[in-house]
Amino acid sequence: MSFQEKVVVLTGAASGIGKATVQLLVEQGAKVAALDLKGEQLQEAFGKDPRVLCIPTDVSNSDAVRAAFQAIESKFGRLDVIVNAAGINAPNREANQKMVDANVAALDAMKSGRAPVFDFLADTSDQDFRRVMEVNLFSQFYCIREGVPLMRRSGGGSIVNISSVAALMGVAMPLYYPASKAAVLGLTRAAAAELAPYNIRVNAIAPGSVDTPLMHEQPPEVVQFLVSMQPIKRLAKPEELAQSILFLAGEHSSFITGQTLSPNGGMYM
Repeated sequence: MSFQEKVVVLTGAASGIGKATVQLLVEQGAKVAALDLKGEQLQEAFGKDPRVLCIPTDVSNSDAVRAAFQAIESKFGRLDVIVNAAGINAPNREANQKMVDANVAALDAMKSGRAPVFDFLADTSDQDFRRVMEVNLFSQFYCIREGVPLMRRSGGGSIVNISSVAALMGVAMPLYYPASKAAVLGLTRAAAAELAPYNIRVNAIAPGSVDTPLMHEQPPEVVQFLVSMQPIKRLAKPEELAQSILFLAGEHSSFITGQTLSPNGGMYM
């Protein structure tokens, strides 16, 4: 699989799945515009690589996304692939800690033979719900909207949106996360239908448990419980997810559009 001289925009590039995908794309000959809110971390990862254009960007802000794509057009003059990998589990540290505490309490209950009880619905504010939607969903819409005109002028391309296995199954967790990730799948299918006449394919990846910084915000016992639900008893490596993304982005999937590939270790079949 070669991406020689292809131009790729990738969000969430500073860590996890995004970082691993940038590395693999560069190995395959691509030129990558790497976007992430964490500008310093982005520079540490790719600032010395001439094949990577680092653009610190808040992808939840449409004006910032527009400015980033203007810089990409100015630098490269074309666009072949968009990978929308930016995402968050929770809107802030406080909300994340509440989720951690709820998960730990649920595990303790199950160890004692009691059914776990959650109260995520009542404990989620309008602001928290909106923030996760902005990062996980709106950012993908902004990037697709800004990138498609450049893709059309380039003769077509491929878009890969990152969703989650939580979009495919019922999971007791703060509602903003599975809601945002399920909406990504609807966005993917609608965009695939609209853009096919322009030789632009749109697909989604719905990963299960992946060995990323976001995953390890959870206590080890929670991570182990998630792994125990899978037939494949380990976390996925970011590099494995990167391979799946490159498959959907590249020529080997040229007749695939509007689909969701879920590398989840068998958690959902």
